[in-house]
Amino acid sequence: MKHLSVRKVVIAATVAVFFGTVPTAAQAQSILRRIKDRAAEAATQKVLSETEKAVSKGVDKAIESATEGGKTEGPDGQPNTNDGLAVSGIDTINNQKPSIQAFSKYDFVPGDSVLYAADFSGEAIGELPAGWNSNGSSVIVSLSGIPGQWLRMAQRTVVLTANEKSFGPDFTVEFDMVLQYDFKGWLPPSFQFGLLASGSVSATSNKLLSDPKGDKSFYVEVSPLADAGNVVLESYEQYSRYFNSPPTRNQSVRQWYGKVSHVAIQGQKERLRIWVDGEKLYDVPKGISKAGEFNQLYFQLGSSPYNDEQIGVYFSNIKISKGLPDTRHKLVEEGKFSTTGILFDTGSATVKPESAGVLKAISAVLTQHADIRVRIIGHTDAVGDDEANLELSERRAAAVREILQAEYQIDGSRLETGGKGEAEPVADNQTAAGRAQNRRVEFIKL
Repeated sequence: MKHLSVRKVVIAATVAVFFGTVPTAAQAQSILRRIKDRAAEAATQKVLSETEKAVSKGVDKAIESATEGGKTEGPDGQPNTNDGLAVSGIDTINNQKPSIQAFSKYDFVPGDSVLYAADFSGEAIGELPAGWNSNGSSVIVSLSGIPGQWLRMAQRTVVLTANEKSFGPDFTVEFDMVLQYDFKGWLPPSFQFGLLASGSVSATSNKLLSDPKGDKSFYVEVSPLADAGNVVLESYEQYSRYFNSPPTRNQSVRQWYGKVSHVAIQGQKERLRIWVDGEKLYDVPKGISKAGEFNQLYFQLGSSPYNDEQIGVYFSNIKISKGLPDTRHKLVEEGKFSTTGILFDTGSATVKPESAGVLKAISAVLTQHADIRVRIIGHTDAVGDDEANLELSERRAAAVREILQAEYQIDGSRLETGGKGEAEPVADNQTAAGRAQNRRVEFIKL
């Protein structure tokens, strides 16, 4: 107690020197509390600073290992043999796929002709994809625990695909994204995905990197929060705003973190519809201008106080298709419906949940026309062994039959299955778009 009294006197004397007066007892107690709070704050800041330094050091080491094809260390200090990006707490993703039932309201059906596709297979790690354009250091990486290769966005960057072809007035766009944030109390950068019509300039022109508008455009902007996200949709006719949806707080955004999420966009003249993981974010009858035709998909990541290593925004498995398939007309009247919209895990017969829209459309036709029997035929691209592809195509057709029975109550006696493997391509297997077109499921009326 004696030592404490002496300290109080010393503090009071010090304050008197600075303020020119001796404080009262109450004032002295207030000053003591503030000094104590300031000391605690300083100690906390020091701990945070040291922690951040340690995290940054680990992140830098892992990023360097990923881009140079090296190895990272696991939790036990032993080398991690996973090739590609594996950053503890940031880029190690626990990929949990939802079931088909989770997409029960999903009514997206892709266009009937694949125009452009990119899954980045064969692209060099640490480089921008061939033919793409960017104004920053966005590069291809691999992710621990997630198949394939991914475009990692750098902050303050716009990225344009290699596509130069017009989408037409009716089109669909699909891609996968992975979002991973190391929230530290600051707001992460917002990101955009959108389409534009480049007009008189090339679809990969440098001009579009600084101002991705063109003759017409639209974008969805997502501002991530720890427990949600603010989402906004805007479209333009050149530089005049055509449509604007005010920012809305969407609780579903937090469900996109740390896993693969599937984005689907459908344009039908002026109508614009957008889904993420089966949830319809927008359905706008006059969301896009009639003038001009889209020919470019772009991604943009803003800036923030975070380092690039603390922000994980990744995109892959892009597919752009034109046309709007009429499932009923093609199956009932033409006798055959072919779709690239039933998706499977790589090298597997496991049907992805984002296939639900196509499966629901087919089941609706079969339910309405109870007399129709169909043969389901699986097809693959030419990657891999011929016999293995044939067997895989048969298993995929059988998996579709099983889902139509179990999930949509279609009588199995009306469904036959078969597989053709890579034997009947409808497009060039030397291109990503051709391979995407060849990976299809056909329904043939019997």
